[in-house]
Amino acid sequence: MKKRQAAVEGRFYPSTKSKILAQIEEIDNEARYESESFEINQILGAVLPHAGHLYSGHQTVPFFKLLRQHEIYPDTFVIVHPNHRGMGAPIAIDDSNVWVNAIGEVNTNHEFARAMELPFDHWAHAGEHSAEVIVPFIQYYLPDHPFSLVAVCMRDQSHESAKLVAERIEKARRESGQHIMVLSSCDFSHFISPDIGVERDQYVVNEILSRSSAGVERAVREHNLSICGYGPIMALMEYAMSVDTHYKIKILARGHSGEVFRSNEVVDYISMVIYQ
Repeated sequence: MKKRQAAVEGRFYPSTKSKILAQIEEIDNEARYESESFEINQILGAVLPHAGHLYSGHQTVPFFKLLRQHEIYPDTFVIVHPNHRGMGAPIAIDDSNVWVNAIGEVNTNHEFARAMELPFDHWAHAGEHSAEVIVPFIQYYLPDHPFSLVAVCMRDQSHESAKLVAERIEKARRESGQHIMVLSSCDFSHFISPDIGVERDQYVVNEILSRSSAGVERAVREHNLSICGYGPIMALMEYAMSVDTHYKIKILARGHSGEVFRSNEVVDYISMVIYQ
């Protein structure tokens, strides 16, 4: 059995179960963002950040609190994420059987992954943090509901590749009949002032809210944006469009690293839910 050991435990989040859970609980209790009540029939996915829990956890927890509030518990989370290290295939599924962290073990869904008919590539995922840091939040908020993972790493973040990933996710969903949820892992503008970051992020946010996946890539290229997971966002949007052409989007939380440690050069974090 091939196990994926945690690569950034002790750096992006604590190294023991008690400390990981305590930190998430502290972020949850702080409740930096008020929960708004709105009608949801089904949640198709979310855009979530992937920085250290201390920095971006405040933007992550509102989504998982929403899942628990509406008692929505997927069988499988498909985490589509960028490739920060530039290794491996352009699009690659993790080939591990189990993901291991200090909280415990999470099975991967190889049946679903094989049905996607995309390459498996260990090296694309080796050391990559952008899916790993989301997993402890799932473990915290769904402790009594078994779930599995499929991690899809996008070194090629073109619109064409995003459409392919979306098509293969939808194909596997139809064939398996499983209740899945697609999580798009993305940090927004990097290392610029908070004011400029909000302005530059808005180019992409506007395209997301208008449900234009092609517009996301266009905005990133035209404005030379440092958004590191725009490919996964487009994949989620294309998947949502294949399920429901009238899907809805709501911004849950928006902030930046300077809210934790004051700085004039921050990384922006935005969480969004895509739903019916």
